[in-house]
Amino acid sequence: MTLSPATAAIIGMSLGAVASFSGAWFTQRATDRRERESRVWSRRMDVYEEAMVIVRRLGGLRVELGRTGDWPDGTGAALTDAEVLAARLEIYASVPVLKAHLATFRAMRAWIAAWEEWDNQEGGYARMAESDELWREFIRRVAESEKSDHEFLSILRKEVHGRRSPQLGS
Repeated sequence: MTLSPATAAIIGMSLGAVASFSGAWFTQRATDRRERESRVWSRRMDVYEEAMVIVRRLGGLRVELGRTGDWPDGTGAALTDAEVLAARLEIYASVPVLKAHLATFRAMRAWIAAWEEWDNQEGGYARMAESDELWREFIRRVAESEKSDHEFLSILRKEVHGRRSPQLGS
C-alpha cells in the first residue's frame, strides 16, 4: 500500500495538531497544579507563622501563671486564637505538624486544668509552694507543655526551612 502525497500530508498535519493540542493541555495542567500548590504553600506558611506566635504567647501566659499564680487580664483571646489556629492547621498543615500540634494542644489543656484545680482547691487557700500537691501538679504540667511546644516549634521550623512539600497531608 502506498500513500499519496495528499494523504501523507493530511496524516502528518493531523498528528501535528494532536501533538500540539496535547502539549498545550499537559502544560496548562502542570501550570495550574503548580499555581495551586504555590497558593496552598503560601497559606500554609501564614498559618505556621500564626502558630509560632500563638504558641509563644501561650508560653508567656504559662510563665506568668507560674510566677504569680494569677491569671493575667486580657489573655482569654489567646485561648480563642488557639482554637481558631487548630482549625486552620487542619486545613493546611502536614501530618507531622498536625500530630505535634495535637500534642501541644493536649498539653496546654492539661496545664490549664491543673491551674484551675489548684486555683479552685477546697478551702480557697491556694499556695504557690512545693508542699502544695496541686501546685506541684501544675508545675509538672507546665514542664510537659513547654517540652511539647519546643517539639512543635522544631517541627514547624524544619518544615518551613526544609525541603518544600507541596502535597497536603504529606
